[in-house]
Amino acid sequence: MSHTLRAIAEALGAQADGDLDIEISGVAEPAHAAADQLALAMEPKFGAALGEGAAQAAILWEGADWRGMGLKAAIFAPRSRYVLAGVSRVFDHPLRLAAGVHPSAVIEAGARIGREVSIGAFTYVGPGAVIGDGSRLMNHVSIGADVRIGRDALIHPQVHIGARVVIGERFIAQPGAMIGGDGFSFVSPSRDNLESVRDSGHISEASRTPGFVRINSLGAVRIGDDVEVGANAAIDRGTVVDTAIGDGTKIDDLVDIGHNVQIGRHCLLCGQVGIAGSTEIGDRVVLAGQVGVADHISIGSDVIVAAGSGVGSSIPAGRVMMGYPAVEMKQNIANIRAIRRIPRALSRVEALEKRVSKLDPSE
Repeated sequence: MSHTLRAIAEALGAQADGDLDIEISGVAEPAHAAADQLALAMEPKFGAALGEGAAQAAILWEGADWRGMGLKAAIFAPRSRYVLAGVSRVFDHPLRLAAGVHPSAVIEAGARIGREVSIGAFTYVGPGAVIGDGSRLMNHVSIGADVRIGRDALIHPQVHIGARVVIGERFIAQPGAMIGGDGFSFVSPSRDNLESVRDSGHISEASRTPGFVRINSLGAVRIGDDVEVGANAAIDRGTVVDTAIGDGTKIDDLVDIGHNVQIGRHCLLCGQVGIAGSTEIGDRVVLAGQVGVADHISIGSDVIVAAGSGVGSSIPAGRVMMGYPAVEMKQNIANIRAIRRIPRALSRVEALEKRVSKLDPSE
């Protein structure tokens, strides 16, 4: 399906100039754009590549000389990535899911299905579950007993949502997400080596772990509005209180959120982040890829933690952290520079030792 450049600009709420009746069938990088595609050159560094493609129109940065680039029209992007989000909505490929409930789906007695809900093949909805209006459940989805899901959810294949989980509106779960599995909670019948190491720093003969007993997860998971959970991410149910995810938080693929964790609003948790149990995280926190967070600590609002960092202690609000263990970014950069100077410093020490040894008559 094609759109006129005028319609695209109106959908984006962006300024445009030139021949706005050009029909656009899709988007492409500048060097590979065809004549009926909109070239994405939102920043000056991408402008030079326009000459390599055949685009008649492009999305450009404000003030760009689109005529000088040989274009017939242009849309102007004051904030490139934000405009890109709008473009992706205009040209998104809609999911193909028939209305109603597929004959192979199992809807248990007592479940309530809202209006205009689509439920795909081999999907299971447990007793007492509530699925909000306009929601779409793809094939092979499992919804546990007494789950509550708000309006306009989109749940992709192989997603499992455990019993008593409560989810707000406009929820998106990518394939393979697991929400509401048991927490990783075990205890030994007697004092074990983990406790011994924590207190004394060594393992005694008496503290060798005799085995573990499961602590069942009695809580559930509560998720706010406009939350997205990535592919193969896992959110454990709470031990007694519910694990909680605030409104607008986005969770990437392969993120693991432990039992009892409390996460605020509008946070970004990037790929392979791991958060151990009972940790509290404020609003607008960004944890970059592969950040590890220890249990029973707190991270204040507006904290950013750089990729690969290890957070072992609480962080006040507004800090930018980096490294393993994570310290303030400026301190971490200073530490790295100091480490890089060590070989040169050792060479100087060795040279000084040789000079001193020659001055010592006893040598």
